[in-house]
Amino acid sequence: MEAVRALDYKAQYKVCEAFYKLSKGFDWSDRLMFQRFEESFTMIEAGNLEEHFVELHWAMNDMDNFLYEMDVYSPEEFYKVVRELEKDKVFQP
Repeated sequence: MEAVRALDYKAQYKVCEAFYKLSKGFDWSDRLMFQRFEESFTMIEAGNLEEHFVELHWAMNDMDNFLYEMDVYSPEEFYKVVRELEKDKVFQP
């Protein structure tokens, strides 16, 4: 998450968007931390990021919390997600 937080807000949005799209391949609907991320992320208008800076901040924090939870309780799933995000090169601005 340090690498993601170091990105500008447009690149941070791209990481959140890639994570959100990736989530469609997993069944995370019953996980509270993911529900919080999904709620905050879907409040953001991609075409108007400047007006949704607070929501992006919430989405980043919620994604961080969910990834931490996943790392603790499902490390195999966590590393699979990390590999997929790295493969998509979403960490590059």
